[in-house]
Amino acid sequence: MYNNADRPCIIVMSISRIILRAAACVSRINDDTHYWSIAVKRAKFYIGFLIASILMITQVVLVSAAPQLDEAALIRGIVETITLETDPNSGVTTVKVIIAGEEGESQTVMISQELAIEMGLVTLDEDGNPVINEEALGWEIEIDPSTVIRDEEILHPVGSALATFFSDIPGLDYDTIMSAREDGNGFGLITQALWLTRKLTDADATVFLAILEAKKTGDFSAFAFEDGTIPLNWGQFKKAVLDGDKNASLGIIIANNNNAANNGNENNNGNGNNKDKDKSNNGNGNNNGNGNNNGNENNNGNGNGNRD
Repeated sequence: MYNNADRPCIIVMSISRIILRAAACVSRINDDTHYWSIAVKRAKFYIGFLIASILMITQVVLVSAAPQLDEAALIRGIVETITLETDPNSGVTTVKVIIAGEEGESQTVMISQELAIEMGLVTLDEDGNPVINEEALGWEIEIDPSTVIRDEEILHPVGSALATFFSDIPGLDYDTIMSAREDGNGFGLITQALWLTRKLTDADATVFLAILEAKKTGDFSAFAFEDGTIPLNWGQFKKAVLDGDKNASLGIIIANNNNAANNGNENNNGNGNNKDKDKSNNGNGNNNGNGNNNGNENNNGNGNGNRD
């Protein structure tokens, strides 16, 4: 098969060697690619593990530091004085508390009446008027700085009055009322819903919101009567729950709030000696006494004169 002149055997062997070397090179390239792929995968794994570890450590540090930051931010001290302050224009009552710090320094903070009641610094009398709790003087208290009222904060007078008057409803506060207002409910409707909530047994702020939703949708199935019947409309529901109570109005609440603002003093503008409770008198000393009283004209204008 081989021609001595053409020397095919040598040519075939040379080609064979080239093919074998090429195959070897390809094999080495494949091996290098394989090893490189493994190296890349390992590098990705270690980098991912490192990033995860850093994130985990960061979260642990933040969680550990958070309580210390919150705790440090609290206003702490002994209650020295408690003062009720009512804005004559809005009728909103806030509570000024002077606190003595650990090093003896005093700090004055203003908080809402609702928060003061929650903390026990203020209570409500039988008429719903705020009264300072004298027993709270000397208490050690903590106040969240976020609850402190700044000078620029202005509460809506009606919303604040409602929150104060219905503070006996569990879970109800000023923000809940104003949130209902922002949802499109007028203060008149909100007031009716609050009266209805108070009338219902064991009702809380959740029931108040459910009443507003029932009024909006017309579905009163959540407020079935004792006999199992369901109110057909808002009027029927109100009539059954209020049971003829004509005092359930916003006017009563505003009047109560104004009385609290005046501290019950009907003679604020008058002479301190005037003991007449007639509001129309305005405490004017000249109105006291009758010029013909006992026939003595000198009794006119005497603040201590007897009124017929």
